[in-house]
Amino acid sequence: MDRMVVVVSGPESSGKSQLCQELSAALSLPWVKEYARSYLEQYGPNYDFATFLKIYQGHIEHQRKAIESSQAPLIFLDTDSVHYQVWCQRVFKQSNSIIGSQMAQEAHHHYLLCKPDLPWVADPLRVNPSDRDQLFLEYQEIIQSRQRPMALVSGQKKERLSNALDALYSFDLADSLKTQIERFRKY
Repeated sequence: MDRMVVVVSGPESSGKSQLCQELSAALSLPWVKEYARSYLEQYGPNYDFATFLKIYQGHIEHQRKAIESSQAPLIFLDTDSVHYQVWCQRVFKQSNSIIGSQMAQEAHHHYLLCKPDLPWVADPLRVNPSDRDQLFLEYQEIIQSRQRPMALVSGQKKERLSNALDALYSFDLADSLKTQIERFRKY
């Protein structure tokens, strides 16, 4: 089954997970949680490059299984390889060919890129409270350089969800998905 994959991306504390949850609930569509967060919550926040690559491989497998097992016409991902590329460049000051190759295989991904216009929420796994705007630009540059469909999402609370639905509607959606969005908007 062909399905649309929509990645909710952006810097730390930009509302990615919350937006995935809200879109999933609004449209009765599945979403895939961020793998790195689960891993680091279980094993602790310290990691080296080898562990980073282990986390990335776990991420790929986690998303692959979720996508393959879904029968939905659209699935939301809380991050994808773009996230790992930015992370690798930031922490290890390098790009990685494994990540680059995987990004090439993710050419069908569409992006909702979250602006960092929400208040910073401290968390033991978050480390970039002061440079979220720069991180946002790094995400945007990678997505644009790969010529992927992308829409920016901003706003607070219900406005953010509404803006995300508008952005989603602008993608080349199946009529049934557009109908779902229209139905949700009536309520």
